[in-house]
Amino acid sequence: MNGWPRPLRRARLSVFCWITCALLLAPPAASAATDAQSCVSQLVFDPTSGGFLPVNNFGTEQDFLNCFGWQLFIAMNWSVNPGWPANPSLAGEPDTQSSAAQFGVPPTPGQPMSNAPVWASYKDASDIFLPGAAKPSGWGVETLVPSNCSASGNLKAFASGARKFITATSESAINRKHRFHLSSGTQVTLPDSIMEASGGWLTDQAGNLVFFERKVGKAEFDYIVNNGLYDAANQLIVAQNSDNRHPAGLSLPAGKLVRELPAKALPQEELGALELKAAWRVLTNKPELYGRYLTTVAWLQRPDTLQCTQEVVGLVGLHIINKTQTQPNFIWSTFEQVDNVPDGGAAPPDGYSFNNPACTGAACTPNVARVQCDASHTPPNCTPLEQPVQATRVNATPQDLQALNTAVQQTFAEKTQGQSVFQYYKLVNVLWSKTPNAPNDPGPGPNVKTPLSYGPYVSDQNGVVANTTLETYVQNDNCNACHQYAAIAGTSGLASDFSFLFGNADSAKNTRLIKRVEAFKTLKDNP
Repeated sequence: MNGWPRPLRRARLSVFCWITCALLLAPPAASAATDAQSCVSQLVFDPTSGGFLPVNNFGTEQDFLNCFGWQLFIAMNWSVNPGWPANPSLAGEPDTQSSAAQFGVPPTPGQPMSNAPVWASYKDASDIFLPGAAKPSGWGVETLVPSNCSASGNLKAFASGARKFITATSESAINRKHRFHLSSGTQVTLPDSIMEASGGWLTDQAGNLVFFERKVGKAEFDYIVNNGLYDAANQLIVAQNSDNRHPAGLSLPAGKLVRELPAKALPQEELGALELKAAWRVLTNKPELYGRYLTTVAWLQRPDTLQCTQEVVGLVGLHIINKTQTQPNFIWSTFEQVDNVPDGGAAPPDGYSFNNPACTGAACTPNVARVQCDASHTPPNCTPLEQPVQATRVNATPQDLQALNTAVQQTFAEKTQGQSVFQYYKLVNVLWSKTPNAPNDPGPGPNVKTPLSYGPYVSDQNGVVANTTLETYVQNDNCNACHQYAAIAGTSGLASDFSFLFGNADSAKNTRLIKRVEAFKTLKDNP
């Protein structure tokens, strides 16, 4: 084995020995199918195992990172401990009594899922960065449902408990808004909950808006709260190290450096920063599709009428980014539901969610946002919200990744007797850097401005990594092309470690000043 590259020899001793050993034993000219089987044979479905929630400190090959992405998908989508949300401290903890045979299996056929995945119990970004820079509620405490929301019809049974794990997407729960200009020069402000990465929003072929949510893992949440980073003023202090307590500047946790496979899963506090972004389509009154999607019941507030209704929604896109000791620029994994757009396989039984192959005319130009807004209204009058967006995949999925996806999907089906919804999900790609910092490097340092960079990113066959539901309109740009410009709140331009969440922060100091000015005006007008 001494003839193998040093990174792979070292990886045999890593926390991912269960993946790397299999890859090392394969002949150099192994086919994509053989590499795929080498990965799936090592996937861990035991939530008590040290290899279940992966900690990647060694991966330096794309096959390795692709397998890491799928293992992370399993860990994040495993059922959360059923003691949550009654016991908030159990957020992020997997159900150790659940088995591989139950992975992604709806407890009641034809009904939405009644158990939430691990990542759904993570902290919602809109519950961290609050108006007035208020301190967020504790870890695992659920999002409050807006007062104008009410359950109706046969969904009333799901109005409480873990079914509310995606209670977001209400405009009243969002602090930061996307701002863009119309051709007339008018600035329009719209809530993040229905906005894509590049602005605009996505409507499926049934005429329903797609809604988005963003989640934060415990290590990152603790870092934000302990340093008061939910307040824009504190972000500036940390990013500049003006208090001499933050020599790394604003640098998210990279987790524990693990050299050997731990006997059991690491505590959440010892993992690197984790962020997730999810895209959901409305599936209410389509029970025939519930078996193909991770579903939940969610409160959705429309941006035009502000009406808040309870709907069944299905997951169509999922980003998972993870910072590690040897990947301080994060590992970027992205997944999609297989029915989203044509991708070389057979058409789905109910048609594509975001593509009509028979569509013709100007309205069918692919990957073009179809929204016009009149900002004279409050909220802005934007139409036509019901006009479907014709979406396509701009960058083809590499063949070796297709082989891996097929093998993983078959594994999910075999372990669940064909009942797992996750057999209908695919890994789009994994983006990472071949030139990361050395382990234990403290981070970017103070006063680092955007664009933040640790060197070039790579992906399978050097393809551009984009999700058709999360980056519909910017599929020719890699994740880092945008995230390198992520900055703290305000106008300093200081980097926020690739995370756009920090730009959502309000300032308690500014809020107090505004209140004093308003009080002075009131006193002046009413002596």
